[in-house]
Amino acid sequence: MTKSSHSDKLGYAGVRLRALWAMEKLSVWFCGLYTTPCLTGLLYGYDTVSISGAIDCLQDKYALSPALQGLVISSIMIGGVIGAGFSGFLSDKYGRRRGTGRRAKSSTRPRLLRLLAN
Repeated sequence: MTKSSHSDKLGYAGVRLRALWAMEKLSVWFCGLYTTPCLTGLLYGYDTVSISGAIDCLQDKYALSPALQGLVISSIMIGGVIGAGFSGFLSDKYGRRRGTGRRAKSSTRPRLLRLLAN
């Protein structure tokens, strides 16, 4: 028995059931679509807070003026923007799944080391 003949026997209920199933799959997809940028923003904010801890060490070691502190933080942020723009090119060239795995590995190692250092 094929899907079409089965839904024909169910009539309106079968069509409605298939529509609800499609909407559920779509809502899960949209949930992932919106959750990923939110978590990325959270992670970017966490990294920005990490900069504030690092800037204290730089201030102690190099006696940076407030203008130089701003330059250092701005340079880090601009580097993040350039890296994000460049990542699209790499994703197109090597594939998005492979790139995501590499980014996860490259960001996990330093965070584990930072965790173990504390």
